[in-house]
Amino acid sequence: MESLANTLLLKTWFSPLLSAVFLINSGLPSNNSLNSKPIVTPKDPPAVVSAAPARAVPSPQLIQLRRAIIGQESGANFRAVNPHSGALGYAQIMPENLPHWSKQAIGRSVSSKEFLSNPELQLAIIDHRLNLYWQDALRGSKGNEEIAVRQVASRWYSGKPHLYTSTRIQYYNGHPYPSIASYTLSVLKKFKLLAANPMGKAGLLN
Repeated sequence: MESLANTLLLKTWFSPLLSAVFLINSGLPSNNSLNSKPIVTPKDPPAVVSAAPARAVPSPQLIQLRRAIIGQESGANFRAVNPHSGALGYAQIMPENLPHWSKQAIGRSVSSKEFLSNPELQLAIIDHRLNLYWQDALRGSKGNEEIAVRQVASRWYSGKPHLYTSTRIQYYNGHPYPSIASYTLSVLKKFKLLAANPMGKAGLLN
């Protein structure tokens, strides 16, 4: 009887162990794996898309200079196109300058059509170019603001800052335009009016 009892005890003790070994070797799932929670692999965090850098806020002098040139050029018409030269938009940028200027300002070249249809784009390109001219002119004039304004205006009008005192009548495709001196003095007058009254429009359109 004692031998039979020991045999039954061994069977009772070994049976679960043998069952587990059988399940492992057979590839069948055990009760523990069936009842356990599935392992969830955490997902990678969503990629952060960097926003395009905001356009730098232009200085008061640069805004005044831009508005003075605009008053001389398009009269604040973003869709203006010069019938003689093809100059474009708010500040009458020459079409041949647009690809290079836009790429420097915003990192890509834009078409004339896109340029004319987007005032914010025009301002970004205009302010970038004017700021380059303004800094050059301030250095060249040793800080003389009046000369710097006239040199920037001359460069915008003729491409040559040192001709700001030239009184020769300008021609484009046979059509007469004001002398560089006349143009730059008019821009300077508008610049001074805006400096005295930044929110005003006096003298901008004449």
